[in-house]
Amino acid sequence: MARIYLRGHILWKGDHPIAPGAQKVDFVADGDYQVTPLAQPFADLLNKVASAGYAKWEVNVPQKIFGKSFAPFGLAEGRNFMEYDLVYISRDLLFWGARNIDGRGFDKEENRPTNLQIPLARKAQ
Repeated sequence: MARIYLRGHILWKGDHPIAPGAQKVDFVADGDYQVTPLAQPFADLLNKVASAGYAKWEVNVPQKIFGKSFAPFGLAEGRNFMEYDLVYISRDLLFWGARNIDGRGFDKEENRPTNLQIPLARKAQ
């Protein structure tokens, strides 16, 4: 549907109870945030619900949404996107927090994940 480009910082917030060594982290998109529609139906939808302050949405043409209102993602003007997440590393495996099964985002501390996703493995050198 879309390619999303985020640039920002990770704020390390301390131990997470899911496993020894797991850490609470906050991801803050305070550098850049862009959306590129990859399918025409999605570009058409954006032209209906996110046209104010943007050029016409076109497939494979990125637009910066950083610092702007963007209703499809629940972004308010002047506020950086942020997620309350977790990171856990075991051997050569990297785990992020699993999405909440009820669909809640990671937009509040109380919504920080309490389970781990399937791990990512390091590419062999």
